[in-house]
Amino acid sequence: MDFIDNIRDILISIYLGVGIILTLALIMFSFLLYKALKGFISSATRSMDNVGKVSDAAVEHIVKPLEDGVSFSSVAGNSLGFATGFIAGLRGRRSDRKKKDSD
Repeated sequence: MDFIDNIRDILISIYLGVGIILTLALIMFSFLLYKALKGFISSATRSMDNVGKVSDAAVEHIVKPLEDGVSFSSVAGNSLGFATGFIAGLRGRRSDRKKKDSD
């Protein structure tokens, strides 16, 4: 009887240890998942802010002149300026990233 009690106590201790380890692993996994989701949400927020800035610039340079009755050539010039500025901004960011990577 004493031997069976010892085996039972050992198994309970093993199950308790495994349970504690799994609980700590679950807490760590939850924390890492939280950090990843927080980073993803902040990245999506920055992207949406950039989209908002681009759409505001498009409205400012293209739509408002059309509302004010400005000539078509002026609107075309503003649209072309907006597009080239947008493309230059994208290329500038890429070159900035390359410079940071090479440093």
